[in-house]
Amino acid sequence: MSGEYVTLVNRTQKTVEGCWDSRIYQFAPGKHEVEKAKAIKFVDQNPVMGSEDPRTGNMIYKLGIEELYMDCSQLSTEFLSRFASEKWQTGEKWDRTKLTGARPSEIVPGDNGIYSGRDVAAALPLSSTFVDNR
Repeated sequence: MSGEYVTLVNRTQKTVEGCWDSRIYQFAPGKHEVEKAKAIKFVDQNPVMGSEDPRTGNMIYKLGIEELYMDCSQLSTEFLSRFASEKWQTGEKWDRTKLTGARPSEIVPGDNGIYSGRDVAAALPLSSTFVDNR
């Protein structure tokens, strides 16, 4: 797989980024020649959030690879705007409209002290509570 190049297609109208080996790569709309291993990871890093079918696991990505027979058709601005609304800004991958009776997801603020050992662990017993039975 090393040295093999594939055609990576940016399916959106905007520049899409991917990270490989701590370096940021930017892809303008259109086709780009990229090493196969990098291209696969760039696709994984750019899902359309809120597009995963929870029943099948199928997901829509902003990038596609022609040689791997991925969908490389253009994503319309109208299609992407469906997932860009406030309803989808929770950072969730699932499309909850495909789940019957699912509650809308919400971002809940965390409680920073709950996982701290000093906050939840009991104090160690005093040495006077141990009995030496030698």
